[in-house]
Amino acid sequence: MPPTAILELDAECADDLCVAYTGEPVTLRDASTGTVSRRSWDFDDGRTSHGRNPRHAWASPGFYRLVLTVTGAGATSTASRDLLVRASDPAGDCEPGAVTLCLLDSRFRVRTEYWSAGGEPVLATVVRAGTNESGMFRFFDDDNWEMLIKVLDGCEANGHVCVFGGATTDLGYRITVTDTVDGTVREYTNEPGNPAPAITDARAFGSFCRGSAAATR
Repeated sequence: MPPTAILELDAECADDLCVAYTGEPVTLRDASTGTVSRRSWDFDDGRTSHGRNPRHAWASPGFYRLVLTVTGAGATSTASRDLLVRASDPAGDCEPGAVTLCLLDSRFRVRTEYWSAGGEPVLATVVRAGTNESGMFRFFDDDNWEMLIKVLDGCEANGHVCVFGGATTDLGYRITVTDTVDGTVREYTNEPGNPAPAITDARAFGSFCRGSAAATR
């Protein structure tokens, strides 16, 4: 009988998104039906496994897509799950959600709102793709990935955390980046009808680097 891939994992899952923590192994299970002669796991961090029930830990926060591929009886089947890996030792108290992106070990909270056709502000939705330093937002629907935001540790370069971003829109919007430790807020806006400008704020947050050698330069 041709196989049907079924992926199970020992993690908290809700709304098709599972959550794990850096450095903490997650047990995955191949619960596929049918004849399975070969299997492959892709952990989306450059590592793979061919075991039936492997354990795997992710080193860096971010979104990952787990993929199980099984082959047998002349057929191939795949199954996948989205995984959000959070920092085991967070640097701040950002709580990720559908409209909230958390970066740099959960210290920086990022939210975006855009103006609808009627001029009303609408919170943009976080795309389930990104790293500990970058993420994306979508406007209107799931397929409309509109905004990329990067919050980078620039302590060694200039003693500051940098904010960079780009969007492919002429809608009005407001991006709010908050340091959840000291409450500092930076906002980046675009007026409706104007092509979105690039965000290049190389000195956005200074307290993140305070006390480091780079901050005294």
